[in-house]
Amino acid sequence: MENMAHFDGDLFLVNPRHESVNGQICYPNLLALPVIPDCVIVALPQEAALEAVRAAGDLGVGGAIVYASGFAETGLSDRIAQQQAMADIARGSGMRVLGPNCLGIANNLLGAGLLFQMGYSDLERRVGRVGLVSQSGALGYAILQGTQHGFAYTHMLTAGNSCDVDTLDLANYLVEDPVCRVVACVFEAAGNAARLQALAERAQQAAKPVVIYKTAVGEAAAAAAQSHTGSLAGSSRAFEAAMRRGHFVQADSLSELTEMASFFAKAPAPQAAGVAVMATSGGAAIMAADSAASNNVSLPQPGPVAQQVLDECVPEFGSAHNPCDITGQVLNKPDAFNACVQAMLADPAYGALVLPQVTASQILAEQRCPTVSRLAETSGKPVCIVWLSDWQEGPGAAIYASDERIGFFRDTERCFKAIAHWHAWHQRHAQATLSKLSEASMAGLESVDAAVRARVLVQLRQQAPLVTERVAKQLVAQYGLPVVQEAIATTAQEAVAVADRLGYPLVLKFDTPDFAHKTELGLVKIGLPDAASVAAACADISERMVGHDGIFLLQPMVRGHLELVLGMKRDPVFGPLLMVGMGGVLVELFGDVATEIAPVTTVQAHEMLRRLKAYRLLQGYRGKPGVDLHALVQLIVRFSQLCMDWTDEVEEIDINPVICHAQGFAIVDALIARRIQPPMIEGEVL
Repeated sequence: MENMAHFDGDLFLVNPRHESVNGQICYPNLLALPVIPDCVIVALPQEAALEAVRAAGDLGVGGAIVYASGFAETGLSDRIAQQQAMADIARGSGMRVLGPNCLGIANNLLGAGLLFQMGYSDLERRVGRVGLVSQSGALGYAILQGTQHGFAYTHMLTAGNSCDVDTLDLANYLVEDPVCRVVACVFEAAGNAARLQALAERAQQAAKPVVIYKTAVGEAAAAAAQSHTGSLAGSSRAFEAAMRRGHFVQADSLSELTEMASFFAKAPAPQAAGVAVMATSGGAAIMAADSAASNNVSLPQPGPVAQQVLDECVPEFGSAHNPCDITGQVLNKPDAFNACVQAMLADPAYGALVLPQVTASQILAEQRCPTVSRLAETSGKPVCIVWLSDWQEGPGAAIYASDERIGFFRDTERCFKAIAHWHAWHQRHAQATLSKLSEASMAGLESVDAAVRARVLVQLRQQAPLVTERVAKQLVAQYGLPVVQEAIATTAQEAVAVADRLGYPLVLKFDTPDFAHKTELGLVKIGLPDAASVAAACADISERMVGHDGIFLLQPMVRGHLELVLGMKRDPVFGPLLMVGMGGVLVELFGDVATEIAPVTTVQAHEMLRRLKAYRLLQGYRGKPGVDLHALVQLIVRFSQLCMDWTDEVEEIDINPVICHAQGFAIVDALIARRIQPPMIEGEVL
């Protein structure tokens, strides 16, 4: 009741043990109410919650919020069954259920705090343009309390156990809300990949940024991976790929989430890529320059008009450049500060102005904030305050943070990171390049014949859980991937005869299902020049592999100038996750890889290559040849198609290395780890 103190709608109390509470009538049950309510708050213990939800569903209530804990999160079979029964009521009645184990929701537009957390009515009722969604109620409320120092929200919506309504439902609601401009989400689980992409498409159509901070992105699942791909394509990389695919804005902390979302809600589209910095401290100006550089934000020098104003206003012991150190002298000349701000915002080279504040001062903020806000409005460009004083809630902070046109940050790095995301989001939105596979993107690439796909799947299903090199290469070759020529032998004598036919130098390997990686076990011999070296290599391998089954593989020695790796790791939520990077041992040493969710278009494949630190090597560097980028892109797209076709059958694919040579590419090693568990039934909950 306290949390609903500012709510103007009808509020009914149901409690059979009381006739009234705080002077307001209590009804014995839902049937006694004079109307059917829009929402029922179930503030009952776990033992009674299910029947209350059932009664609400039978009555035709719009929705129910269940606070009680002690359901599926306990892991107990009977409690899981009770939560499932609650979900069944929701599906059968059409009444939506939020929870159980849910803190509730707050609608700041209505002053409605449908929460069990005390103190909502005492918070500053700041109605902003950011809608907040959190699976965790405690984290959601922690962010909501930011209204006390100037941040503002339309809603705070928490999902709890999500027996019916989940975080993606809540985010979609905010995308539709006409007041909400930016959706800020705290996710513990990413949910359903298809629904996440659907949210992205709806947000794109509504021109609403969705900022997401996801917890639980550790790589524990990758620890048991059998391939290089598995160790480099864990859950965090899958989530990052999903963020790119959906054009979401990714935050790495709660502080980033709140500051970034608030800035996006206040800032119009950028008018220019450049950013101006003006500080009363040389040290603060240098910090800004460092952060701009680390986030690839341009700080161009002012044009002649702005430069003239700076030259006239900035003392000689300051710096009339960008970043600009106007020095503490401006405290004695407020008009000079105003003139410099106006000149910077008027300069066409700048799309935003950053003003680091090193001193907490109520008087200073009261003098400057209205001027800065007015100039931001007239210029159509955002101004960012970076609050550097360690007196974090010091006088003046809330004035800046609550202004409708001023972005507020407590860290220089977070400020420039937000600006970089702001530029990137608006660029993507303007281009309207949501990642959809289209016929145009596959131009020039013939589809694999359906009969070939069917035949390969049959062959794949006949293999052991670990598909060894020879068979793995035979399977990928049927998709048109360039596999090196090879021959097999079962004895040293046979290997020498095969080697004589193939010619020298060559590579000898021992192919066995007992080991995923061969090089570290001495099972790969390269550059063998003659029959004697082949015989000696076979003898050495045979001695090492006593008790292990396998065959000898002999391949021509393919020489190239670069090695690449192609891989796929099946993510339990997002499906096949592609990886491309520098191959051989370099993938283990440096981890220079780019990942993307399959399928990829030719554009996305090229973007993957651009993200590699070694991209310049692929283009050609210092007289050394590069690679045929068009052919490499086609190879990645074809591999992507293979991964999609095999998604229910394969856990990992590791093609490493792919040798780049003058005539193109050659796959000289491959490994496939089949799925142990059967594919999920459609509609089954992860």
